[in-house]
Amino acid sequence: MKQSTVVFLAGIVISGTAWTQTSVTPAQGPVAEPAPVAVPVATPVSVKVPKTWVDYITFKGDVRLRGETINDDSKKNSSGEDYTRDRARIRARLKVEAKVNDLKVGIRLSTGGADPVSGNQTLGDGFQKKDIRLDLAYIDYSFLGDSPDELRAIGGKMENPLITMPDDLVWDPDLTPEGLAVKARFGNDFVTVLLNGEGLFIQERDAQKNATGLAGQAALKFQFMPEIGLTVGGTYLAYQNIQGYDVIDWENKNNSYGNSTIPGSVSGSTTNKAWADEFTPVMGFVQLDLWLGFPISFYGQALTNPKADANKNGYMGGVSLGKAKTPKTFEVGYSYTKLEKDATLGMFTDSDRWGGGTDGKGSKFYAKYQITKNLQACATFFLDQKKISAADGGTNYNRLQIDLQAAF
Repeated sequence: MKQSTVVFLAGIVISGTAWTQTSVTPAQGPVAEPAPVAVPVATPVSVKVPKTWVDYITFKGDVRLRGETINDDSKKNSSGEDYTRDRARIRARLKVEAKVNDLKVGIRLSTGGADPVSGNQTLGDGFQKKDIRLDLAYIDYSFLGDSPDELRAIGGKMENPLITMPDDLVWDPDLTPEGLAVKARFGNDFVTVLLNGEGLFIQERDAQKNATGLAGQAALKFQFMPEIGLTVGGTYLAYQNIQGYDVIDWENKNNSYGNSTIPGSVSGSTTNKAWADEFTPVMGFVQLDLWLGFPISFYGQALTNPKADANKNGYMGGVSLGKAKTPKTFEVGYSYTKLEKDATLGMFTDSDRWGGGTDGKGSKFYAKYQITKNLQACATFFLDQKKISAADGGTNYNRLQIDLQAAF
């Protein structure tokens, strides 16, 4: 009986204790909102999407509209009077380049005919369709990968692998040489060494030795401070199997582009012209780049052809102010050039200056304005003399070009 009473009392005590622990005391004042519960946020996981062939290919190109006026005193109209030629021209180019690891392969199509130093097509020929030609087709291999230094080998029809000057004495900017080239660049923040070599395939001949060329170039590029840079260098160029061979003229008009000639082969009643001299021009160049609140550049170039007996020298000097690169920026410039008759092979020189070739001198004035990121306007005026080796000192040649170029 006593045992039952003890058990009963113990049960009451335990029940009372449990009720006391679970009962809620009436709240005094407002009831607080429950504290928010922090929900863990998952860290985004980067998923690497496999590259497709599209990722390795880039496209770029440009379209240029040109209005041009030419006064050439060496040409007369049907009445024997001086005349002015006015024409509208276009140039369009599209380039595709694929890069995989250390290898690049490129192709570019351009308007133009067989002329190696121009991609222009003249408008106003009864709305005829315009020719499109293969302008570039090359393989470019980098031996050093993504290193800041450079060692590359290029083969095919390529952009000029040599360092060229504005208004270069030897090369037209539209020329795309054919052959093999090696380019090297190494250095530090103060000085960069630039080395370029090139083997040219100029003309394949059936029953004669092929016309070829070799070029070697070395330059130093100094960066004395962010506002002052200087580039100095030299180039040696040797053409083989030129002297005594018929001139190479893409128009088949027996044009030597200013160079001295001798009688060559005979085709029916026509005696072709042949080059009278060898061409091994040696040239030096310099460019000083300054920042004086705006960019300013001074540049110059001089060359001589030791294989020629006379009329073998050339020189060019110029200055540019500003840089038409970003929208609403200007650039203006001036240069003076003199290139004697046999200083270099005339067929590859600037086609605008005194009408192309050698044997001329004169001034070039230009102004550029960057309208938008991809649209630029330019005006260029040439005040020249051509055939300066003639007894009368040559004739006047003036040329005005107004360009509008869009790039993408």
